[in-house]
Amino acid sequence: FRRVLFRSSAARGKTNLQDGLQLDKLRKMILAMAEDVRVVLIKLADHLCDLRAVKNSDEKQRCELAKLAQDIFAPLANRLGVGHVKWELEDLSLRYLQPATYKRIAKLLDERRVDRERYIKRVIATLQESLEQDGVKAEVYGRVKHIFSIWRKMHRKNIDYQEVYDVRAVRLLVPNIQS
Repeated sequence: FRRVLFRSSAARGKTNLQDGLQLDKLRKMILAMAEDVRVVLIKLADHLCDLRAVKNSDEKQRCELAKLAQDIFAPLANRLGVGHVKWELEDLSLRYLQPATYKRIAKLLDERRVDRERYIKRVIATLQESLEQDGVKAEVYGRVKHIFSIWRKMHRKNIDYQEVYDVRAVRLLVPNIQS
């Protein structure tokens, strides 16, 4: 964690007492986590609430919380298997750190995440019904990409939004039938 905090502090151009205090807080959290993972889940929820609450605060405070979310809390949520928390932490951090980029991608999506998820659920239900009628045993899964994930793919592959083909995705798993 020291490397991560140092890297994020250096990226912001600071190394000061506040970073040391953050490091101490993280050490305490990790020690508590060794005894009870619920402490970390509470800390994740607390940080998410803080990120939601700073929406109208000054930019410095928003950016500091967003950077911590991106560097520490979102990866931690991912490791603990709390995907929805990870997604929201990442999206909010992008919203505060790169507001123009966030708004551009959100506008290109042209619908809210809830609406995209509802659409995927309808597609899954339709597919499952059709497969059952045809006697095909299959597991059907679906997901929508969140804004940070879309941005990360665009950034990593150096592509434009129109080249991201998996904003929504459905997967069918059928058993391997051997004759």
